[in-house]
Amino acid sequence: MLNAHARTLTDRAVQPIGRALARLGLTPNALTTAGLLVTLAGVAVVVSGRPVVGATVMAAGLVLDAFDGAVARLSGRSTLLGAFYDSVADRVADVAMLGALVWLVLPSPLGFAVGMTALATALLTSYVRAKAESLGLTATVGVLERAERVVIVLLGLWLDLVAVALWVLAIGGVVTVLQRVVVVWRQARALPSTEAEGR
Repeated sequence: MLNAHARTLTDRAVQPIGRALARLGLTPNALTTAGLLVTLAGVAVVVSGRPVVGATVMAAGLVLDAFDGAVARLSGRSTLLGAFYDSVADRVADVAMLGALVWLVLPSPLGFAVGMTALATALLTSYVRAKAESLGLTATVGVLERAERVVIVLLGLWLDLVAVALWVLAIGGVVTVLQRVVVVWRQARALPSTEAEGR
């Protein structure tokens, strides 16, 4: 949702900084790596018992990661390998951030179950889109994409509302996965029967 409605605004903010970073000689992969490492450092701080400080460090890492795509486009360094690396790094960061939230609600069995649902649906959201695109279909709909998940995680940590954040992530994640599955199902149903069966 944020990607769909705020892309123009974010591009205006990101592109000038991305241009400056490209002039400095920073590569997209370097920004991806730096963003991931800083995000993981923030996760470690959260797990150590300082969630507000950790969330702030995580936010810094996520900001760094936000510029890799802009630098890739503006410097002409967009590659398939770079896109693959960025996607994998994002998934690693997602697992680490959600894992930190689950850690904070332990040993509550209900909290653990809700947290694992949030984690599983976050991964499924990305998987459904990737699988759909590999089949020539699209699955970009959903109430909770990565941008929304990141905002909810950070707010949950900053405002000491981790349990609430996990519930929102779990419910929103289930809804998003269902939305994407339905969209893919409708597209597949609209294909000629032989083509749909072949896929």
